[in-house]
Amino acid sequence: MPYFTLDASSLQHWLTDHADLAFRLGGDPSDWTIREVSDGNLNTVFLVDGPVGSLCCKQALPHVRVAPEWPMPLERALYEARYIRATAEAVRPAAPELYFYDDEMFLLVMECLTPHEVLRTALIRDEVQPGFSTTIGQYVARSVHATSWISQPFEHGSKLLADFAGNTALTRITVDLILTDPFRPCSRNPAPEAALLPDVEALHTDKPLHRAVGSLQDRFLTARQALLHGDLHTGSIMQHKDDVRVIDGEFATMGPIGFDCGLYLGNLALHACAAPNKRGLIEAEITAFWNSFTTELRTLLKTGGGDVWALSDEAQREELLENFLIGILQDTTGFCGLEMIRRTIGFAQVADYTLCTTPESRTEARRKALTIGRRLILEAANVATLENLLALMLLA
Repeated sequence: MPYFTLDASSLQHWLTDHADLAFRLGGDPSDWTIREVSDGNLNTVFLVDGPVGSLCCKQALPHVRVAPEWPMPLERALYEARYIRATAEAVRPAAPELYFYDDEMFLLVMECLTPHEVLRTALIRDEVQPGFSTTIGQYVARSVHATSWISQPFEHGSKLLADFAGNTALTRITVDLILTDPFRPCSRNPAPEAALLPDVEALHTDKPLHRAVGSLQDRFLTARQALLHGDLHTGSIMQHKDDVRVIDGEFATMGPIGFDCGLYLGNLALHACAAPNKRGLIEAEITAFWNSFTTELRTLLKTGGGDVWALSDEAQREELLENFLIGILQDTTGFCGLEMIRRTIGFAQVADYTLCTTPESRTEARRKALTIGRRLILEAANVATLENLLALMLLA
């Protein structure tokens, strides 16, 4: 079947032709309810409810959904399907199950997460159950263990490099929107409010900062430590009570482990900038993430299995692991700073700033995020403990 953009009616017909998926829904097609819930930047998403069960259907569009003039390759859906399959066993149940991928329609059919809510939305509404970051820390650690050179033979890592090397269009988005555009005049960057313009212009001419960003660009493009989710933030996580799930892995690529960690923590820190009254909650979540991530990773990597550190004894391995975690923390710090700046003045800004009740408080929150982001980038190499990171964020 040649590709075409699905709507509710054509999706119903498509599902009718796939007996196993129709069986999951139950009843007749006339009994199904299909509603579009697209709220991301790139794809269309439908939730399908039947008498027996439900499905989530996500189709790639040939352009950015929120910017139709911006073409985008359909193959990004393939990389999301590969990412889910590469990590599913390791991270279960912290991700939705993939039931089917149609490589002609570029359509993923997955477990339907209801009554789950996007974590960012739940944070804004004060409807989160504290401790959600523990699950995310474990998720990242387990995906690292499933895909790293330390825990897997090099043949496994080589296959992952081959499988995800072609995801260049979405990696280009990362390189541009996170690692480059916020630090230079760029038409994709929304015009900042007038009061913030001097701060933005200062970032565009900050040579020490640009050198530090250059180091992070190098890390992202050359440090192929493990398979990354590539877009891990509070908008790509669903939660309902204590059930937390990671979604939207289409930016997947091999890269530095601290990239995923930094993006997630950066979005938490942005929320604290927008809602200073939640500083205690955010500090607790950052701490929960890092503690669960490092505890889980220490346990998993002690068993070995890869060709890296293959000659180390138990004592050597412990020392190597501690140094490895410090390196991840330093990368986390730098990428956290990049994410805070990008989500404040670059393309795809965050809704958290709607919590600010006046234009003045919004400008103050954005300025604080830029200040913290810059400090994190410049001081990343000096960070050795979580307490160092929190101090740079002024959260401890």
